[in-house]
Amino acid sequence: MGTIAETSMRRLIPFAALTAALAMAPALSAQTPQQDSAAHRTWNVPGTTPTTTTNPTTPPTTTTPTTSTSQARAQIVADTSFIREVRTDNQVEIRLGNVAEKRASNSAVKQFAQRMVSDHTTLNNQWSSVATRNGVNAPANLDAAQQQLVSRLSSLSGTEFDREYMSSMVRAHQEAVATFQRLGPSAQSPEVRQLASSGLPILQQHLTMAEQVANQVGATVATGGKVPTGAVANKNNEKTGATGVKADQDFVAEVVQGHEMEVQLAQIEQQKGKDSKVKQFAGNMQNDFKDYGDRWHNIASNNSLTVPNHLGHLHQDKVDRLKSASSNQVDRVYLDIVRETVGSMVPYYQKEGHEAKSSQVRNLVDKELPVIQQHLNRADELGRQSTATADKDKDKDKDKDKDKNKTK
Repeated sequence: MGTIAETSMRRLIPFAALTAALAMAPALSAQTPQQDSAAHRTWNVPGTTPTTTTNPTTPPTTTTPTTSTSQARAQIVADTSFIREVRTDNQVEIRLGNVAEKRASNSAVKQFAQRMVSDHTTLNNQWSSVATRNGVNAPANLDAAQQQLVSRLSSLSGTEFDREYMSSMVRAHQEAVATFQRLGPSAQSPEVRQLASSGLPILQQHLTMAEQVANQVGATVATGGKVPTGAVANKNNEKTGATGVKADQDFVAEVVQGHEMEVQLAQIEQQKGKDSKVKQFAGNMQNDFKDYGDRWHNIASNNSLTVPNHLGHLHQDKVDRLKSASSNQVDRVYLDIVRETVGSMVPYYQKEGHEAKSSQVRNLVDKELPVIQQHLNRADELGRQSTATADKDKDKDKDKDKDKNKTK
């Protein structure tokens, strides 16, 4: 990685040239067909083929006249998950861009952020319009990881913010490009396919810009090195495709089983538990681990990976342990198991997850890790509260025994 990083750094465009290029690229949403030369500008990175960006203000192609309204709506409904993911990603870009305009110290970072706000606002309006026009409810609600990212970056400023923001921008656009390439061509709705087709070049250009600015401010990515650009990045992407995912089969299989175990544990706690706070926590655990479990299953199925359809004996032992706990002990046993299992999951993600061969796996690890850490912190907090309550009860029992002895 060091050699790739050093090569990439030597081939970076100068700061002044990048700043000038960014300044010359006004927001795409403000352009007319006669003024879109900046939108179609190629970002010349050594060793790459220039990319031409489609103007996001170009109206998407509507469904053909032969498609009935009911058919068009049914097709849009089938693409709801894709639409929701795109709208959520756009909202994150807009919110982080607004934060960056206030907290960034580097002028290139500020200009990049302005571009993100403008372009993703336009893109978001297009996707929202398609959903609304077809009566599809696809809310753009940020998930826990995205909300935590916004909160974390909002607490930073200056050069530290510049590095963290640009690092997140590279990862986000790598994931967005992969999502559009994977889901766009297979979308049921012609409108959605057209939006994905016109949006993909824009995201690819954003990624190129993000890589350039990230290298300029010394940002790093999950692999621990400087952000690769141009031909180096393309070569890395080839290495981290389906072959990379298959190389990560053991990791994915372990994660899938771990998520299924957490879902089963949460269901038992909600059925047998007594503490309302712990039961509520279990409900949140079930929702998040079911959500991310589905995402890991998708990675496995999309890359023909074999994952077990039942729990291994170590996972099953923990489920059986909670099932056999007495009604008065279920809450405590559940929290103990969660702190044990999720506590081991965090370093597993931080090491093996970040060292995964596939960018798909690393991106999902980065997205879920803050959620897992949040659940671990909450489990620790509830565990401390439970211990404190138990200690108070013991003290009360001791006082009662003393009073009885005095009476005797």
